[in-house]
Amino acid sequence: MLVMNQFACLFLLYDIGMLEDLDHLSTRLAKLLAYTQQLFAEQTALQARLAQAEAERDTLRAQLAQEGTQAQVLSRQAQTASSERDVLQGSLDLFRQEHQTLQAQLAARDKEVTALRDVTAQARQRIDAVLERLPGATQTEEQQ
Repeated sequence: MLVMNQFACLFLLYDIGMLEDLDHLSTRLAKLLAYTQQLFAEQTALQARLAQAEAERDTLRAQLAQEGTQAQVLSRQAQTASSERDVLQGSLDLFRQEHQTLQAQLAARDKEVTALRDVTAQARQRIDAVLERLPGATQTEEQQ
């Protein structure tokens, strides 16, 4: 009976060690399960963030494409405006040159008119002087 008691004690000791190992293993498995669940939750959160980042990237890419198109349109408009400005500047230069030419011609005509008026006035004075010297000029003037 003593042998059996010793065997039973050994068996109980062995069973207690095995139970402690099983408890330890159970605790480790519970921690591992919790850690796995945490990793799955983080994975889900990261996938959601990734999807959000990809959506934002796609939105920004579309916006960039739209702004690129607008930039091309504005560039073409700027080129057109520059060409039109060059054409208008050329026309303005021609009009200025024509204006200067007309001003010079007007000044020359003004000088000619002034000279003709002076010559006309001198001619009248000469004619009047000749008419005064003619015989009977005083009588004609008195009769008038």
